This record gives sequence, structure tokens and C-alpha cells, in this order.
Amino acid sequence: MRILVKLVIVGLLLVGTFLFSYKAQQPVTPRKPPTNVPRSKKTNHDLLTTKQLHDNQLLYFAAIINYATSNITDGRWQEIKHPSNGWQIEPHLVSGTTRYFVWPDKQATADQKMVMPNWFSVSDNVVTLHSFIIHSGGQDVVHEISVQEIIHWHNQSQVRLQRLEKIQANSRLLTEMTQKKGLIDKPMRPFLSKLLTQTLI
Repeated sequence: MRILVKLVIVGLLLVGTFLFSYKAQQPVTPRKPPTNVPRSKKTNHDLLTTKQLHDNQLLYFAAIINYATSNITDGRWQEIKHPSNGWQIEPHLVSGTTRYFVWPDKQATADQKMVMPNWFSVSDNVVTLHSFIIHSGGQDVVHEISVQEIIHWHNQSQVRLQRLEKIQANSRLLTEMTQKKGLIDKPMRPFLSKLLTQTLI
């Protein structure tokens, strides 16, 4: 009887060992992620082109603002890098050249335009960036950059293209150009008197 019990126990141990060994040899199947879980999608912006800038003036000016506020550290371009209410671009005709004033508020009114803003001009494929230095006797910090350099800088990073899109969406381009004495806002005259000498005469 004892021998029979021992044989049963040994048999059970052998079966258990066989089953454990067989299970350990089976390949482990990786779990598949749930198909109903939404995955975040990253939007890839198309590379910027010269044609796009020529066909879309607001995009062109937004690219200039993005480049200037990201790269020009002297002057006052950094002051308008993150305005809470976008940008306003106001054209002024001075001696036959259009100068684009950049205000840190797309709804900026005459009463808010008390200090000479940053501005730029465009000639052929060159952009000239100006930043007025307060208490300097009318001196500007001036930088020149080619349109191709601006395009190349944007196309190096999706983050830059994404910010360009935001600047364009939050910018307002005024269509009426200031070019006569009667159209210049009174609060701006002390600051524009030297800038617009030929216009005001």
C-alpha cells in the first residue's frame, strides 16, 4: 500500500514537472494595444516657399515678424515677441518708400501709439528691420536680411512654421496708408516729425 502511494506521488510530480516545462517553452505573444485608444497626431506644416510669400502679403509680414522677434536681440523686437492681443501692421509712405510699423496689439488705436514702434521695409528681396532706441536722439538699430534667409530659417524647424501660422492668424494688416499730414494721428506726431520730414512739409 505504501509503495502504491509513493508511486502515485512520484507520478504526480513527474506530470507536474512536464506541464511546467512545456508551458515555459511556449512563445510569449505580445499584447496588442487597444484599437479604440485615440493617438495624438502631429501636424506637419508644408515648407515655406517664395511663391507663398509673394502671393500672401500677410503671411510675408508674419514671417518677417517671426524672424525678427526670434533672432534680433538688440533693439526692441523682443518686446513684441509674445503680445497678448496679436500684432498690427501699419503702412506709412515716406519719401516714396513704404515703412511697415509693427504694433503689439492688432486692435491698437491712436491713443495707444505713443512710442515709435519697430518697423521694416522691403526692397527687392531684402528686408530691412528697424528698432528705435529710446533716448538716443532718433537712432535706430538696423538689420538687413534676405527673403531667402528668412525662408530657410523657417524651414529648419516645424516649431518655427507652427509659430508662423499663429502669428499670421493673430495679425492685422491695415490697408489705409498714412502719407499726408492730415492722416497722421496727433499722439504720433512728436515721434514721426523727424521720421516723416518730407511728408509733413
